[in-house]
Amino acid sequence: MKELFLTFLKGKHLFILPLILVFFSMDVAHTKKTNQKADSKQEISLDYRQLAKVYSDSMIADKAVYYTEEYIRLTADLSIINDHFFYSIKDTDLYLNFKNRYGPHFNFLSLFYLFSGFLGLFIVVMLNLKKGINRKSTFLMSLFVLFHSLFIIHLSLYLTNYHYYFPHTLLLSTAFTLFYGPLIYFYFKITVTSYKLKWINSLHLLPAVILLTFLFPFYTLSRNEKFIILFDQEDILLSEANYIMIAKIASLIIYAVLTLKIYKSARDKGKQNNRELLWQRNIIAIYLAYIVTFILFAAITSGFFDTPSFFHLQILVMVGLVFYVAYITYAQPEIFKGEVKLVDPINIFKYKTSSLTPSYSIELRDSLMKLLKNDKVHRENDISLEILSEKLGTSRHNTSQVINEHFNLNFFELINKYRIEDAVEIFNNNKHGNLTIIEVAYKVGFNNKVTFNKSFKKHLSKTPSNYIKSIKEDESN
Repeated sequence: MKELFLTFLKGKHLFILPLILVFFSMDVAHTKKTNQKADSKQEISLDYRQLAKVYSDSMIADKAVYYTEEYIRLTADLSIINDHFFYSIKDTDLYLNFKNRYGPHFNFLSLFYLFSGFLGLFIVVMLNLKKGINRKSTFLMSLFVLFHSLFIIHLSLYLTNYHYYFPHTLLLSTAFTLFYGPLIYFYFKITVTSYKLKWINSLHLLPAVILLTFLFPFYTLSRNEKFIILFDQEDILLSEANYIMIAKIASLIIYAVLTLKIYKSARDKGKQNNRELLWQRNIIAIYLAYIVTFILFAAITSGFFDTPSFFHLQILVMVGLVFYVAYITYAQPEIFKGEVKLVDPINIFKYKTSSLTPSYSIELRDSLMKLLKNDKVHRENDISLEILSEKLGTSRHNTSQVINEHFNLNFFELINKYRIEDAVEIFNNNKHGNLTIIEVAYKVGFNNKVTFNKSFKKHLSKTPSNYIKSIKEDESN
């Protein structure tokens, strides 16, 4: 203001000098008023601090706690909460409850959550630094892990009362509420169907953007305003919270259905015969577990039932996701490059105590292949795991392990696979239609037409009748 005043003195604009003087006086008055208000606030806060100390020394706990709360509300200074300052009342229930409510405290669970959250942030960085990965799908998975990690960190701050020290975390985890479903859905579309993302796909994020817009005014509050909301434990968005949770549950379920549809479609087309979908299967299993546990969490927080032990279930599922992705990132990073080297964890535990050596396993595999290709044992309509084991001269457990590990199938899937392959060969050679569908079914080992039709469609995505029709169409062309 002083520089502006001197500039006009040197120029030819002296006619507006009175106006400048008015603005200058207003500026000085405003600054003086602001300083007076700050000084007054500081004086009041010091008075509250002194009163809190006086009442504490006088062992009047309720008054000491009251003036301490008023001091903290004005200054956001939580350092006052210490046993030295409140030595005279430090053992009273009133002070202990006050300290537990606002003072920092740690336990194993909160530290474990904090560690898990920061581990997730580390994994997010490591995932995106890897070379040779599918950038888009890995970015989506890293965002999925990031949002879970930030939620876990936010919760750990809440459990330790450190959210008072970081008031800008107010409603932090709420911002990601409607992102989970779309992220996991498009991750599956890219990794399972090789889908190419388009701009139109951003419409799936519209509900999340609307929610962010609704929450934006809270994020623009000052640090002190957010601190007061947290310190007073105000129930902001109390009525809206139920609608947000309902929207999240709806979003999670809708995208779970869409994601399962992608997974099942790929599996039914034959990808279940290898390990390609094991990673996706495990991720969607964790996602479904999260949905169930979040519904329980929502029911508890909404007051439908009071079971505090269920509160942490969804967090533990989130932690499980972080640790699982961390393990894959470290032990089997090929997953993010599109190379499948994942071992089915079900089989790891199933055959943990197996005495089957690698050499004997290969020997049994070769013998099994001879029985299937040369002896056509799968055509025996009474074939069972026990009978097949007797033919191999080994136990049911060993036979099951060989089938699982070398073919990545169970016994019935393996038998039906060879039966359908034989049926296809018969249909291709049955140009004159000498054999009916039911005759072919019996010939390859099925006991009824219904089971044959179901297995045939599962393997070839068409019924025997449609397959025969397609053969005739190819011949006529």
